[in-house]
Amino acid sequence: MAVTDPEIIIRLTKTLPKALTAGLGFVRHRLAIFIIALIAVMGASTLVAFFVSRDDQAQLRDYIWTTRDIRMLQFALLDTQSGVSGVVLSGSQSTAFATFVRGMSELNAVDAGVFQVVDDHAFHSGGGGQTPHPVTDRVNTLRDAWATAVMLGMDHQQAAAQAVLDKAHTAQVMTELQMIMRSYLGYRSDKVDAEWDRIAEGEALVLLINLLGAMIAIAATSFAFASSRREAKGREAAISASLLARREVETLFGMTEILQSAASSEDAYAVLRATALDLLGDFGGALYVFNNSRDRLDFATEWGPSAADTPPLHIAPDSCWALKRGKPHLNGRGEQALRCAHTDCSSIAFEIPIVARGEIHGLLVLRGDGLRDAETLKRIQPIAIALADAMSLALSNIVLRERLRNQALRDPLTSLYNRRFLEEMLERLTTDAERRRAPVAAIMMDLDHFKNLNDRYGHAAGDLALRDTASVVLASLRPADIACRYGGEELAILLPDTTLDVAMARAEQIRVAISATTSNGITVTASFGVASMPENCSRASELLPTADKALYRAKDEGRDRVVGAPLRPSAEILQLTHAGWNLDGKRAGD
Repeated sequence: MAVTDPEIIIRLTKTLPKALTAGLGFVRHRLAIFIIALIAVMGASTLVAFFVSRDDQAQLRDYIWTTRDIRMLQFALLDTQSGVSGVVLSGSQSTAFATFVRGMSELNAVDAGVFQVVDDHAFHSGGGGQTPHPVTDRVNTLRDAWATAVMLGMDHQQAAAQAVLDKAHTAQVMTELQMIMRSYLGYRSDKVDAEWDRIAEGEALVLLINLLGAMIAIAATSFAFASSRREAKGREAAISASLLARREVETLFGMTEILQSAASSEDAYAVLRATALDLLGDFGGALYVFNNSRDRLDFATEWGPSAADTPPLHIAPDSCWALKRGKPHLNGRGEQALRCAHTDCSSIAFEIPIVARGEIHGLLVLRGDGLRDAETLKRIQPIAIALADAMSLALSNIVLRERLRNQALRDPLTSLYNRRFLEEMLERLTTDAERRRAPVAAIMMDLDHFKNLNDRYGHAAGDLALRDTASVVLASLRPADIACRYGGEELAILLPDTTLDVAMARAEQIRVAISATTSNGITVTASFGVASMPENCSRASELLPTADKALYRAKDEGRDRVVGAPLRPSAEILQLTHAGWNLDGKRAGD
C-alpha cells in the first residue's frame, strides 16, 4: 500500500516531538552524568589536594623544626665559645664559667638526629671534607678542647689553656661549623621555598578546577560554588598569615644575627629600632635598661609614632608590674585595669621585661592610644615577646663583654688599672700633652719592706695592706688621674696637667695618708719617686723610668719619703716658658 504525502507529514508530526523529547532526555542524561563526573572529579581533586597539602605541611613543619634545632645548635656553640673565652681570660669562677656550663648543657641537649642530618648533608655535598661525620667530629673536637681549656683556665693556667685552644684550632673549627650550618640552612631555605611554590601551584590548579566546575554546574551547585569560594578565601587568608609569620620569623632571625655583631649598646639599640619599625610599625615604643647600681631603669632609646611624646627618663623597679611579676603586662584603660605607677593614664602600654640568663636587664614598652590599639596589642604580643627575647640575649652579651673587658684592664686584688692599661694611657696622655704643650707628671711608689711584711704576717696580710694602700691612693686623686698596679707592691700614678712641684705635693699627701693607715693593726710606709714631662724628661718613653730612678733614690736615702727627679738643663726649661707655658700647667697670661 502506497503512503501518500499527507500521511508522511502526519507521522512525522507525531514522531518528531517524541524524538526531540528522547534526544533532549539523552542530552540531559549525558549532561547530568557529565556534571556528576565533574563534581566527582572536583571532589577527588580536592580530597587529593587535602592529603598532599597535609603531607607538604608536615614536611614544612619538619623543615622548620630542623632549622630551629640547627639555630639552637649554633647558639649553644656560640654560648660555649663565649664562656670558654671568658674563663680563659678571667681565670676565675665568674659569669663566664656559668655561660660555659649552660652552653655545654644546651649542646648536649641537641638531638642526635640533628647532627646526623647535617652530617649527611655536609658529606654528600662535599662541604665537610671526606669524613662521614663532619659536624659530629668537629663538635666532639670542640667539646674536648673547650673542657680541657676551661679546667686549665680555672687553675689559672691561661697560657696552657690558650695553647690547648690553639692546638685544637678551635677558631678554625668554629668557622668551618658555621659555614657548614649556614650551607645547610641555605639548602633548607631553598627546599622550603620550593615546597611553598609547589603548594601554591597545586592550590591554584585545584582552585581552577573548582571554578570551572562551578561555572558549568552553577544551576545545580550554587551552594557548593559559594562554599568553594569561602574555602578558597580561607586558604588564601591562611597562606597570607603563614607568609606573614614566615617574614616575621625571618626578620627576627636576621635581627639576632646582626645583634651578634653589635659592639656596643648603641649598636644594639639601632638594630632594635629598625626591627621594631619593620614588625610593629603602627606602634611606638621605648627601651629602658638598668643602671650600674640596679636601683632604677634609665631611658635608652625610642621609636615609632609616639616618639614625639616625652617618655619618663627613669622608672623605679617597684613601680612596674611587669618587673615585679617578671612577666609581660598590659596597662589598659578603665578602673578595672591594673596599671603601673609610672604610666600615663591616657595611653595604653604593653610592657615586656627583658630577661636573659635569669637576670632582668631592662624593659621593652609598646604604646597605643585607642581601643583598637589595645586589641592589636593583644594580637601582636607573641611577636613583641620574641623581639624582647632577641634583644635580651644581645644586652646580656654586651654586659658580659663589658665585664670581661673591665676584668682584663684592672688588677683583681687592688681594683686599680693594670700595667697594660697604664702603658696605653701613658701614650695617649703624653701625646695630648705635647699637642697642648701641657705638663704630665708620673709618681712611682713602692711599699717599704713589703717582703718582710709577707714573711712575718703572711701573704693575706700583705694583700690586705696592698688593698688598703690602693684605697688611700684612689681617695687622694682627681677623677682625671690614673692609678695602676705596676707590679708586685709597686704602684704608678699618671697626673695630667701637673707640674713637678704639684706632683710632689700630691705624693707627700699620699705618703702621709698611707703612714696614718693601719691594715689589721699593721702600719706600712711607702717611698715615692716623682717626675714630670717636660721638666725632667723630654719624651714619653722616659717619664716612667725617670720617676723610677727617683724612687730608687728615695729607697737609698732611707725610704718613707718623696724624691723628685733632677730637672733638665735650664735652657730647655726657658724654651718651654717662651713657647707659651708656665710650669704651673697654665698658659702664660691666664
